[in-house]
Amino acid sequence: MFLGNLQFHQVKEFLGYELNEEDKKVWNKYHNDKANLDGMNSCFHVFLFPTCIVVKGNDANIAIKKIFTPDKIVEPKGEFRVYVLKA
Repeated sequence: MFLGNLQFHQVKEFLGYELNEEDKKVWNKYHNDKANLDGMNSCFHVFLFPTCIVVKGNDANIAIKKIFTPDKIVEPKGEFRVYVLKA
């Protein structure tokens, strides 16, 4: 069971990453509030419990890798998983 819908302003608190304004633009482009990822061809959803990112589509997959880079970790919160859905 997956619960939650992490929003951009919660990333530092729950994931420990300090994201910038460019990251926010990318987040807004690909983030899907719907847990089942309906309505978008390439998108992601961040669950709080368990902490993980589910990604659909290659563009969103690339975007996630550009957002969450080691240099942006300011407060380690432990690991989280990224699940990429197959088309």
